[in-house]
This record gives sequence, structure tokens and C-alpha cells, in this order.
Amino acid sequence: MERARFLAAARQLAAAADLLASGGPADLQADALQMLAQFRGYERPEDGARGDVQTSDDELFASTAHAALTLVGRHEFAAAHALLQQAQRLLSS
Repeated sequence: MERARFLAAARQLAAAADLLASGGPADLQADALQMLAQFRGYERPEDGARGDVQTSDDELFASTAHAALTLVGRHEFAAAHALLQQAQRLLSS
């Protein structure tokens, strides 16, 4: 996956995690904060360990990011959380 496309998806995932952490149910907020930190971490160019990030399925990763942001915006918090978890599983370094 090209870096720009990956960063766009990571930013969508970070936004979804941020919204979930700030406005979602209390039982999902701590997990969402951890996800937020993870997805925001991909924007740091000095983090060499994350410079060559691979996904197991680029299309699914990008679609998952879009869907997570859409669902959290609709207050479908459990579904958005599940998609954020799926995005984590699609990442491999």
C-alpha cells in the first residue's frame, strides 16, 4: 500500500478511535484510547519501526477505516469498535 493511502486510512482510524474514546460508552473508551495512540503513531516519520507498514489486505484496510469512521459518526459504537479491532489485525510490520 502506498504511504499516502495508508496514512489517509490511519488518520480515519485515529479519528474514529478519538470519537469513540471521547463520546462512546465507558466500557470502550480505554480500548479506544490505546487504538488512538496506535493509529496516530503511524504519522510520526521519525518512528522507523513503522516506516514500512504492511497490511494483510490493503483494500480491506482502507474500507475498514472508512466504515469505522462512518459508523462512529452514526453512534454505532460497538460496530465501530469491532472495525477498529479488525484494522489492528490487518496490520503487520
